Amino acid sequence: MMKKNYFSTDEDFEKIINKTLEDKQVIEIKPITTGWTNIVFEVTTDKGAYFFRFPRDDFWTRTIVKDYEFSKYIDGKTSFHTVQLQLGYDNDRPFSIHKKIEGTPLAEKMNDLSPEEIKDISADIAKFMFQLHHVKYEGDSIFKINNIGLDLVDFLDELLEVHVDRNDKIFWHYDICKQKEKNCLVHGDLNSSNILLDDNNQVCAIIDLGFAGYGNKYFDISRIIGRCPANFKQEIINSYENLMQDSLDYNILDQEIDIWSKIDSAYINYMTKIGIYKK
Repeated sequence: MMKKNYFSTDEDFEKIINKTLEDKQVIEIKPITTGWTNIVFEVTTDKGAYFFRFPRDDFWTRTIVKDYEFSKYIDGKTSFHTVQLQLGYDNDRPFSIHKKIEGTPLAEKMNDLSPEEIKDISADIAKFMFQLHHVKYEGDSIFKINNIGLDLVDFLDELLEVHVDRNDKIFWHYDICKQKEKNCLVHGDLNSSNILLDDNNQVCAIIDLGFAGYGNKYFDISRIIGRCPANFKQEIINSYENLMQDSLDYNILDQEIDIWSKIDSAYINYMTKIGIYKK
């Protein structure tokens, strides 16, 4: 029987976590039930809190490694704090560990913010994207792996092929972004859950770079504005246009927002079918 390189929910995660943190006293291990792609635990120790992510299947195993390599590469290359991941291994199966970043996801605060806070947060989101999209890079210096799509579109191709029913992914074959120029680094999954705010409602960190790779600025901009309330959208667009000193193509943005919406719906249908997500 082929050896599996991912994790199941019935494994002895407490043993793996304690072995990994052997120089620390583990106080509490708390499952995070929102982990769709990975089995996630928040671990409190005498030296701070940590997040452990154990991939659920082969695709997410390779994504864990991709996340680690991209996070390491862009560390310090923008004005924003990004997660510093470590890789652990259990029977050659990789999992990730990182120290908890204190902050609250924008998704949990976005309906309680003042117009001035929305403007400031939107400006920071645009600034992060603009800086990331202008990081100079050489492909070989970022990724040491070649067994997963490093172009965002190729990555999404495999994601949809593996995790989505055929009827739910028909739209993807007509996706115009497949023909788009890939000319910059992208976050790939920049949504309000992956943007952390501090106690003063300022952006303190950008997290979750598993989808990151090579792409086009419209992938990131459409992803975030498609998942934000209307009062954020124009602020983010205005801020990005001010930074680039040019106008964005609103037709492309609308097309990409629709594509991301269909990807989300298709994936939620899959996760619901296998019992991980409940509508």
